[in-house]
Amino acid sequence: MLYRSWGTNKDEVINYTSSIDTDNAILEEVKMTMKAHIISLYLGGYITKEIAKRLLSSLNEFKEIGQGYEDIHEALEDFLLKKVGEDAGWIGLGRSRNDHVATALRLKLRNEMIEILVEINNLRKTLLNKAKEHISTIFPSYTHLQLAQPTTFAHYLTYIEEELESRWELLFSALKQVNRSPLGSGAIVGSNVKIDRIKEAELLGFDDIIYNTMSATASRADLISAISELTVLMTALSRIAEDLVFFSSNKLVTLPDSHVSTSSLMPQKRNPVTMEILRAKAGESIGILVSLLSIYKGIPIGYNLDLQEMNKYYWLLVDYVKSSLKVLNSLISQIKVNNVKIDESSLATDDAEILSINKRIPYRSAYFEIAKKVREGSYKSTLKIEESINMKAVIGSPNFDLITNLIKIKEIKLEEDIKKIEEYKLRILSKIGELQVIEDGIME
Repeated sequence: MLYRSWGTNKDEVINYTSSIDTDNAILEEVKMTMKAHIISLYLGGYITKEIAKRLLSSLNEFKEIGQGYEDIHEALEDFLLKKVGEDAGWIGLGRSRNDHVATALRLKLRNEMIEILVEINNLRKTLLNKAKEHISTIFPSYTHLQLAQPTTFAHYLTYIEEELESRWELLFSALKQVNRSPLGSGAIVGSNVKIDRIKEAELLGFDDIIYNTMSATASRADLISAISELTVLMTALSRIAEDLVFFSSNKLVTLPDSHVSTSSLMPQKRNPVTMEILRAKAGESIGILVSLLSIYKGIPIGYNLDLQEMNKYYWLLVDYVKSSLKVLNSLISQIKVNNVKIDESSLATDDAEILSINKRIPYRSAYFEIAKKVREGSYKSTLKIEESINMKAVIGSPNFDLITNLIKIKEIKLEEDIKKIEEYKLRILSKIGELQVIEDGIME
């Protein structure tokens, strides 16, 4: 043990407090953070080019975390000491595990969120492409799981796309909060070393720094906020999964063969297994968010080891979100809509509105007149389903022309969002490129 000694590597305290088993998730980000710190010490004149070169060269060789350490940071420092010797001790100048782990977590979550935002856009594109195929495909709508009014499958698909668009905007906003640098804040009050925190932030592709050093090292609110938005996304996906289970069970749609399984006993079964798993993962996601909030709510200001126990939950939820988006994208791209006969009682609302408008009587009077016929069994509509849909006059309704125009509007917005996240990603890569240029200069 480099920092503390509690006995042997098998000591129960070491095993109990160590985060080695979960630190592998942020190994590359920890190395990148250390790289920025070494370069910062070099640019500040605290270490020579030769020491910086040896440290960076050895840092690039660090591939795995051995057992018997408190965490990855201790393992990395010990590795550098063994490779470089006493000069590796310079990395402790102006640096704490507190600001380094906070930085690595933000780097990791930033990259994961960018990937998720791209995956959401991929799903949105699939939904809009599929919607264009089903502009006039008649489909039932439901309230209270009871037949409501006739609509189209395109109308349903654009509902999902709009839900995802809203989630995308909030996640992109959360990403910008996550993408702020804690590096250079030390343990809690900064350092006497004149580290250029703004330059460090730029080299790591951050948009800004977290100014207060207490907040930089001990706050996880930005991360929890991002996880909260991802949890809301999962609950939205879960509702869609439930819809698809319901639709397939009622023969409204046929799910792809790759997304269903049969029964071990009943050979006719087509169980919607991927959507069932998605619902379960959404439930787990809520539990993950509750776990994070429950740990965080009682921690006093400053770094406490409780924060370490939160780390594994971030990546578990991230993995659930990414896999769920990909699975749903796969399903939607292959889904088939069956020919559906819709009960003409679903046209009763149209007839009541027509009666109110044509006879110029209050809608409630027309409503009761039509309702009486429905109850008596004498109701018969003169409308066709297609007429009902095309009579809809408001933006966002399934009217064939209006939904066609809506899809075009949504495609334009999607292209803007695709460009926005791509430009954001390229801006980060450009900044990180400067870090590589400086490293290459040191290594010459």
